[in-house]
Amino acid sequence: MANELNTAQATSGLSITAQLFKTGITVGSPITCSEVSTSRFYSGNMPAITAGTYQVVFYDTGITPLSSGIVAWNGSAEILINDLSTATTAGIADAVWDEATSGHTTAGTYGGRIVRATNANVELQLTGSNHAASDVHEFQAAVIQSVAFATSAVTLFTGAMRTEITPELDEIGEIHLIHGLKNGSALTVTPSSRAAGAISQSITGDGTTTTTVTRT
Repeated sequence: MANELNTAQATSGLSITAQLFKTGITVGSPITCSEVSTSRFYSGNMPAITAGTYQVVFYDTGITPLSSGIVAWNGSAEILINDLSTATTAGIADAVWDEATSGHTTAGTYGGRIVRATNANVELQLTGSNHAASDVHEFQAAVIQSVAFATSAVTLFTGAMRTEITPELDEIGEIHLIHGLKNGSALTVTPSSRAAGAISQSITGDGTTTTTVTRT
């Protein structure tokens, strides 16, 4: 594409040059803008420069400023206003989401602070309570500290275990009691009974052939 630099003037036969600027700094050398026939319309070509937005100032004989404007340049052609007709919401969204992360994750940028997946496996499940759900495959070394484990998890585990085996613990306690092993709860035995604390047993039989002990 050529003739990107254009200006219309009130006078024919001028010696017009265009100078490009970027952030107030001169870019390149003055560019000759030739008149198209005698139409007072002058055109020049953009030089080989990098993409960007440039200010252009048109001069007569390189001294007198005549007019100025802005040129949006993609590196090889001008970005025309009518090109923006394709900038639909869907088109902008596609351009953003399809952009490579490598160009937008520089240290210190917002893009560099966004948590992102290292591969295509980016699915995260949410529970009914809107909590993140995942399978833990590996913990870092010492991530569960012994002190915290002893003061919280162990207490929780042992409490749950005692609740689960309460019937068995009660039976063990009664065996401890009925054998007279509990301090302060003596075992009393007669020819017909045994008693310790709240536990009592009756003894029946002839004491020679058969003896039966029954809890009462």
